Amino acid sequence: MMLGSPRGRFFCANIGYACSTHELASRYGLHSTLGDVVDVLANVDFGAVAALSEIEILDRFAYAVDFARYWQPPDEEDIVLVVPQVVELLRPIAHAVLASPHTQWWAEPVDLVNQRMVQKYDRTDDPDVTPLHIRKFEDGLEQWRAHTLDYEATFVEYLKADPDRQIGGEWWSIPAANGAYDTTRAQDVLGAVELMLVEDSPGWSFAHVWPVSIDRTSRVYEISSPADWAHLVDTYPLAVPASRRSVWYDTTGEYHDWFIPDWSKVVNDYDAVHLSMIGYLTTPGITIPLSARSGATVLAGWNPDTTFWLNTSFITVDGNMTAWRPNSENLWEPV
Repeated sequence: MMLGSPRGRFFCANIGYACSTHELASRYGLHSTLGDVVDVLANVDFGAVAALSEIEILDRFAYAVDFARYWQPPDEEDIVLVVPQVVELLRPIAHAVLASPHTQWWAEPVDLVNQRMVQKYDRTDDPDVTPLHIRKFEDGLEQWRAHTLDYEATFVEYLKADPDRQIGGEWWSIPAANGAYDTTRAQDVLGAVELMLVEDSPGWSFAHVWPVSIDRTSRVYEISSPADWAHLVDTYPLAVPASRRSVWYDTTGEYHDWFIPDWSKVVNDYDAVHLSMIGYLTTPGITIPLSARSGATVLAGWNPDTTFWLNTSFITVDGNMTAWRPNSENLWEPV
């Protein structure tokens, strides 16, 4: 299932390149020619895959996450990685990395005990040291819905004036509302998963990581597959066919009546929504058909293991902050 998604294929190729014995293999960077990719992936040392540490696996994962793009056509590497010959070479790599003891938590639901919130900074000289306080969400989701509907109406008018017009715009399907908070889990090797796994990362140079206490009665919807995302959208649909027409055509090559979740309705039944690591490797960036209506959806803009909190009354900062920064190899470590 992981090989049906561009992020899953890219991740497996990264693992293959890191563990290949071929002279063309390199730690970072895939080749865009079919022959080179086949040569490298046909010479993977599966013993080396089994020996990868957790931080090495997350580093390969981070490279795939950083290259996620949902507002433009697939790049040359993504095009090569969908070739059936290459997919077959990726298949044993996927099995090998998922057999690692370091990936056994990837299908787990949200870890309510070890959640962390991250504040990132683009410089280290004067980071804010004010204690983090979680604000009440109030009417943020209603404001988000009003903005989304207004934005869609604007694009409807654009298309009335010029039905063939291709115009970029909002491409994400996350609850990007004012006052929304998100968390990821802490691992033994990393203060928070979010430190490493961020789409299109701007390259932050410093971070504060805060422990977060979660009310165990919170209702969390889990996304671990395209079917989970489709069910969420089918249950709480919000139509955005005009505003997503061009950007999601670029990323999927298809036109559809596009839908996203209506987060102002989701919050009536769920306090948070979590995308598992496996969910990330199987779901984003592809056309996901809906079953309750004619149309489709795309999961876009959601980082791995991230939980978006639609109801902030269930989370509180609880503990001391730790400071982190990337080292010379761009791996995060405590200060």
